[in-house]
Amino acid sequence: MPDELPEIPGFRYVRRLDKGGFSTLHLYHDFGMNRDVAVKVLNDSALSAPVRERFVSEARAMAALGNHSNIVTVYQVGETFDGHLYLMMQYCPNSDLGKLADAKPFSPERVLSIGIQIASAVQAAHEMNILHRDIKPANILVNEYNDPCLTDFGIAGQLATREIEGDVLLSVPWSPPEVISSTSNVNPGVPAEIFSLGATLWHLLAGHSPFVVPDGDNSRTAIEARIMRSSPPPTGRAPQSLEKLLRLAMATNPADRPDSAKEFAARLQAIQRELAAAETPLALKAVAVPVKERDRPVSDLTVTGKRVKTSLPIFVAQPHVPAAHTSARPAVAVTQRRPAPPPPPAPPEPEPPRPRWPVYAAAAAVTAGAITGGLILLSGEETPPPARMTSVPDASALQQNAGADNAPPGKPVITATRVGGDVLRFTWTYSAQQATDTFSWRTADGRTGVVTTPSVDVPSAGPVCVQIKVVRADGSNAAAEWSPEGCGS
Repeated sequence: MPDELPEIPGFRYVRRLDKGGFSTLHLYHDFGMNRDVAVKVLNDSALSAPVRERFVSEARAMAALGNHSNIVTVYQVGETFDGHLYLMMQYCPNSDLGKLADAKPFSPERVLSIGIQIASAVQAAHEMNILHRDIKPANILVNEYNDPCLTDFGIAGQLATREIEGDVLLSVPWSPPEVISSTSNVNPGVPAEIFSLGATLWHLLAGHSPFVVPDGDNSRTAIEARIMRSSPPPTGRAPQSLEKLLRLAMATNPADRPDSAKEFAARLQAIQRELAAAETPLALKAVAVPVKERDRPVSDLTVTGKRVKTSLPIFVAQPHVPAAHTSARPAVAVTQRRPAPPPPPAPPEPEPPRPRWPVYAAAAAVTAGAITGGLILLSGEETPPPARMTSVPDASALQQNAGADNAPPGKPVITATRVGGDVLRFTWTYSAQQATDTFSWRTADGRTGVVTTPSVDVPSAGPVCVQIKVVRADGSNAAAEWSPEGCGS
């Protein structure tokens, strides 16, 4: 391994991904979880206290947002023996939206879907009093499932808190007038985020930022002057309703913009309905993930050999474990109340056809927090009866659901219940349950996630099938197989 790279216990260096003036991004392999991770290492070890605090703040802000499906998951932040800070996070292999849009502008349908997903992620951050402050196409990565994921809360801070040394570092081509203006008395907040969201979607449609003039003067001074004067022209590549909404989001007066990222996302959904396009669901909530702090300073470490630069985490994100999900939890009786099987002469009911599963990445992050439902409210109408469970029970999973410390988990037995017109709730039981277990889930149509309780709500007006994998905190079942499908209708 090159001398300048930190040796991280339990991880193997693979290759360099990118290099900038402030940091270098590397690919490492996590042996315990059998997955690749991205590690951002700061180039300078002699950073000022405010800059170091800013970097750690980025990690804390992202970690606090749990495992929102459209926010890059943070696993840990640490420091090498010689003082280089690093951030370990989810690896998204499919580039960023800035590079992709510069190569080929996106269709309006794709932009609407991306806009709803990223606006949902921004709203989830705002709900936890976190501002991103640097929303732009380059800060939206594309994961292995081609979903957009917001990253680099590089100067993220708490709403209404102080700015470090008065410094606002939002990227100029996607910045609102109140951020650029040195005379503005407006404290940038949610309206500035809405402006940057609108500017980002405009960029995806046009292939360049809204205030850049192809083959024109695109110096910082010229771009700032255009931002201060007025909203950008239409892209010419989108329906009028979308052009109008983007112009509104980038209004010079912050009061004229949509009030929240949630409102902005809802308006994008309305345009999808207008175009008779598939409606992208909102995901407006994230569950904060607690972190485990290191208990000794880096200087306490002993390093032998000039080429080894042992690192030590400053904190490691921990999965959220609700009190209801413990090894002492009594057996869930749902599977016990399933109807008795038909008499032997009756032929078995055929299973619905199963779509072919795509190739999936290695086991999902055990450190990620659950994405709570919170999007669909139950009506006062009578709840429909539980959908038929089609997974084949593992014999061990029918025993009491209490975990032996060293026993591997049994395969989950899945039950589906419709909780409203557009949501299926899947729950599961299994043997040898442990308090620190987390669960990867996937559907036949390519949706995936990680939860920390044995339950997940999947938006679907029609039939859908889910598979579950139990993930042990110590990585002991990293090669475990997925459960049989559990289907609901």
